Amino acid sequence: MQPESSGGTRGAELTAQPVFDELYDKYKDAVFSFACYLTRNLGEAEDLFQDAWLRVVKHLPEKVEMKSIKAWIFTIVTNLYRDELRKKRVRRLFLFPKAGTPDLEEAKVSALVGESVSDPAEIANQAQIKREITRAIDRLPERQRRVFVLKEIAGFPQAEISDILGTPIGTVKSLIHRAVKRLQKELSSYNPKGERPKCDAKILSV
Repeated sequence: MQPESSGGTRGAELTAQPVFDELYDKYKDAVFSFACYLTRNLGEAEDLFQDAWLRVVKHLPEKVEMKSIKAWIFTIVTNLYRDELRKKRVRRLFLFPKAGTPDLEEAKVSALVGESVSDPAEIANQAQIKREITRAIDRLPERQRRVFVLKEIAGFPQAEISDILGTPIGTVKSLIHRAVKRLQKELSSYNPKGERPKCDAKILSV
């Protein structure tokens, strides 16, 4: 007869699996998009994506009751990325060319696709806009890019961004403000009135 603790652990695993499948289906695109924006390298983004979900499934039984499971998942992605930064600090992203590789651009555009469009001209127009927005976000300084993606694309409120990044909320507000100002300047041709750039769900949706 097996010890009672073994049966309990097995029961937790069986309970966790359907929950994990549901979370994975719900957040996989958002997590991969965030990983792409953090790393700006397709291979590194895929590794970060896989490592994050392995960490999720490992700790899910003890975390499933969290009020904000999405914030917890994004915290895992952020922490794993920070660990990698510490290991490879000298070779960090800001030392590489700012523009993403064609493969990475394709992956991020695919991850950001919202509603389908049937008109070929509109498809081409939206694809071009997506690429320009993606490249502009890529050119943001790393800290600005993280908070901007979390707020405007992933949809987290500033307080949760503060918790995810372990950054004071005042700093989060400042970084968002600076990111928006920089994007206003870089994307002025798409926004001639100088208004705050909007992440339309049809253009940027996770």
